[in-house]
Amino acid sequence: MKSKFATFFLVLVFTLCNLSQVHGGEFIFEISDLEISENGNIYKGNNRGTIRTDSQLEFISDNFEYLKKINRLEANGDVQLFDLNNNITINAQQIFYLKNEEKIFTVGKTLIKISNKYDIEGFDLTLFKNKMILSSKKSALITDSGSNTYKLEQFQYSIDKEILKGKNITAITSDKKNKSDEFFFKTGFFDLKKNKFLGKDIVAKFHKDLFGNNENDPRISAVSGYGDKINTYFKKGVFTSCKKTDKCPPWKITSDEIHHDKIKKQIAYKNAWLEIYDFPVIYFPKFFHPDPSVKRQSGLLKPEFGSSNNLGSSIYIPYFLAISEDKDLTIKPRLFGDNKFLLQNEYRQKTKNSFTIADFSIVNGHDSSVQDKGGTRSHLFTNTLVDLSLDSFQKSMLQINYQKVSNDNYLKLFDLQSPLLPDDNSVLESKIQFDLEHENYDLTTSFEMYETLSGSNSDRFQYMLPTYNFSKNFNLKNIEGAFNYNSYGNNTLRDTNVFTSILSNDLNYSALGKFFDNGIKTNFEIALKNINTVGKNNSIYKNSPQSELMSAYTYNASLPLIKKNSTTFNTLEPKLSLKFSPHQMKNNGNEFRRIDVSNIFSSNRLSLSDSFESGESITLGLNFKKEKVNTDDKIDKIEEYIDFKLASVFRLDEENNIPTNSTLNKKKSNIFGQFNFQPTKNVSLGYNFSLTDDLNTFEYNSLITTMKFGNFNTQFDYLEERGAVGSANIIQNTTKYNFDVQNSISFNTRRNRKLDLTEYYDLVYEYKNDCLVAGIKYKKNYYNDADIKPVEELFFSITIVPLGTFSPSKMALR
Repeated sequence: MKSKFATFFLVLVFTLCNLSQVHGGEFIFEISDLEISENGNIYKGNNRGTIRTDSQLEFISDNFEYLKKINRLEANGDVQLFDLNNNITINAQQIFYLKNEEKIFTVGKTLIKISNKYDIEGFDLTLFKNKMILSSKKSALITDSGSNTYKLEQFQYSIDKEILKGKNITAITSDKKNKSDEFFFKTGFFDLKKNKFLGKDIVAKFHKDLFGNNENDPRISAVSGYGDKINTYFKKGVFTSCKKTDKCPPWKITSDEIHHDKIKKQIAYKNAWLEIYDFPVIYFPKFFHPDPSVKRQSGLLKPEFGSSNNLGSSIYIPYFLAISEDKDLTIKPRLFGDNKFLLQNEYRQKTKNSFTIADFSIVNGHDSSVQDKGGTRSHLFTNTLVDLSLDSFQKSMLQINYQKVSNDNYLKLFDLQSPLLPDDNSVLESKIQFDLEHENYDLTTSFEMYETLSGSNSDRFQYMLPTYNFSKNFNLKNIEGAFNYNSYGNNTLRDTNVFTSILSNDLNYSALGKFFDNGIKTNFEIALKNINTVGKNNSIYKNSPQSELMSAYTYNASLPLIKKNSTTFNTLEPKLSLKFSPHQMKNNGNEFRRIDVSNIFSSNRLSLSDSFESGESITLGLNFKKEKVNTDDKIDKIEEYIDFKLASVFRLDEENNIPTNSTLNKKKSNIFGQFNFQPTKNVSLGYNFSLTDDLNTFEYNSLITTMKFGNFNTQFDYLEERGAVGSANIIQNTTKYNFDVQNSISFNTRRNRKLDLTEYYDLVYEYKNDCLVAGIKYKKNYYNDADIKPVEELFFSITIVPLGTFSPSKMALR
């Protein structure tokens, strides 16, 4: 009776709690709907529950079936498996657990998380708990805590040792700003704990803009490879950066071994060939270059061989020395066939607030003439830019610049290359300059020295000690328009003993433009100048201090007339400008000033700092523009067609102090005009002219004609100056033909018709794709100055991304 009561009591308790907790040997079942059949050998559960094992496994699933005889558990429906001892979580729709073998395998898609270090996504995975080995014969994706991923067709992973083996593996490095790299292994072995790998049939694909060009596909293919977090080795490797196509790459390096040292940040090659379109070009027993992460590293740069009509044969072997993180030096020695030796050095230093470059060289043994044997030549250029970071200013910069050469033709003759060397090798500039940019004003002050590389030693120098320029824009209440105040001054010494001191204060007012009902547009400008000067041995300024107050007034009016229809947009604008200054101007008659329709209506069209354009003048002009209107998808597109401008200046009296080449000094100036004509998208004509007032002589002609027909482009430039405007007659042509996207040829020549001399010929052939640029240039010039002779030279260069440009120095043709 007691036994029956106990049984009844247990049934009642389980019913009231709606929970079954049954011990099935090594399993504990916690589930609301539990069926036990076949004498306790089969357990079935429904309505989701939890199963725990004595080995710290916990299953949660919708349904399960436990076969006690074979000790197998089958869980179905949103299954979660927790390995509490090893911190492993498995999610799948169906999981089998073979207790006797300690084997777990899933059916279908499976997600596994291991110790918050690895996430695994795959199908039909098997876990051997005793050995802690996870495997699958189907594709899987493994992601580590660093966002690196491994895609495998089949794999085996040792959880304790963190060793991964697999086939057809794609490893993708963590994606940092879309710059991940991708590695493919036919078979691979990875020690994830020690960051080691071993693989066969390897292809390494680096991010496309690794070398600054999104068209590149930089990659390495190798028979095998191995490495760790410090060193990577590729055996029988091929490297190229060229875009991947069905054809062979334009260039590649084949090597017995490619070694990437991540500490030294070097990529080294053994027994390597540089091949261009599969043709071996250069053999390197050993060589290395910095890896792409390196911005600067000590080492030899590419050598060059060359020859010159002026200097003979030479060899150039530069060396880059990274002194420290903020300093480096490029040593550029060049040895010539006749024992001349040139040593050029370029030093750079960068700090938090400054940047300094110094370029200096010396040549020993150069004979420029019979009387000048074994001469020494040298130069020293320095430039320092300092950011002063003054609190009260938006910008505060100090610049110190120094330039000096020992010989007038030295820079031209040796054709030195440096970011400090000026394009114009005839004038040197040294200065100390201080720039301040404030919210309300700008201030620049400097000490400057200029040296012209010609003439006598004393007359070649010009000093400006000091010079300053202060500028401020402002507005006044109740006055419409804008004001500008500008103050500047300098002390200048030139031609040995010609001294000038100038201090000028300018106040300019520009009124807002007004539009009248009849369509006329007007505005006016007032300019006031106080100039204080003193000179010595100066043809313009007196020896005693002079102070003058000047003013100039400008009134502008125009009448824009517009006519538009469905096909054209026409604008006709008559223009008028009245100028008046009652003050005598300085003698600037010999100054050079170019006047054309682009500046003739400017208030300070002569760009004079010490004077206003004196007297009364009226400038008349006419602008006409005709544009085509093309409608595409209901959007009107305006295309240029005809643009024609005319202008001339009339004054009451001749002004001899106005620059004569401007022709504004005469009562009736030249007629200035511009005509632009573009009949089609492929043909354009630009013509500027200056015609004497009697309509008899064109004193200035500038004609630019451009034609584009398919792959053929050509441009003719013609310049002629005569009479008061100047004296020149030059014709120039630039022609280019693109054979296809990659091949082109160009020709450039310039002829001085006044001297009946062709100044130069340039003929260039270029082949270009995403990773290789090759060019041949023929150049002939007729420049002749002292020990510089006319030359005829041939250049060859090939640029390989990312290895750099290989270019012998120019070769003289004899």
